[in-house]
Amino acid sequence: MLLALDTATRRASIALYTADGVQAELTWRTRENHTVELMAQIVRLLDLSRATKEDLRAIGVARGPGSFTGLRVGMSVAKGLAYARQIPLLGIPTLDAVAHAHAHQSLPIWAALAAGRGRYSVAQYAVKRGAVKRVSDYALVDAAGLIDLVAREKDAEGKLPRAYFCGDVDAALARVLTERCGARIVIASPAANARRAGALAELAWARFQRGESDDPKSLAPMYMPHESVEGKRDA
Repeated sequence: MLLALDTATRRASIALYTADGVQAELTWRTRENHTVELMAQIVRLLDLSRATKEDLRAIGVARGPGSFTGLRVGMSVAKGLAYARQIPLLGIPTLDAVAHAHAHQSLPIWAALAAGRGRYSVAQYAVKRGAVKRVSDYALVDAAGLIDLVAREKDAEGKLPRAYFCGDVDAALARVLTERCGARIVIASPAANARRAGALAELAWARFQRGESDDPKSLAPMYMPHESVEGKRDA
């Protein structure tokens, strides 16, 4: 049984995963109370599954991007459990888990996480044979900056490429995307955009089955640079 922890943002989520898939999952909005809430929710999750810490065989954790506090708390708890149980620790990039949850569709994916002050951590993904692969660097952008990234792939006729946007696509970002890209894009619904640890668990489980693991001593949260990349408003 694998325990997955995603505390990258104020939407926290944890899940238990086995070869049969997600066994239990809890997702909630936290008010920067990750330290207080996380262990209590892990105990609750184990109780729901009639499992104990002794049943855990691996720990998966979101390693960023995300908030400083959230990532630090999740990583600390994950390392503590891995050390205590002497079991594999597997770090998964947060945006990879966001994109993985949308592998059912074939459009190019732009996954986003709110980074505060109108900025978003983003990355582009491609879906091939049901597998999602990152095809861009991670970037920290505002809404206009994201449009600029998308516009780099205009075709010979100057048309924006078709694309699928998911993750922290709030009303403000959705409005800009719709105004600038129109029918060329699809925005995932709010329910589909609720980040769930089940997706992270699935990626961590796949690594676990391949015999992979990360060194608890060197695994560290991945933070984005403080500077945002602002796009052109008149583009």
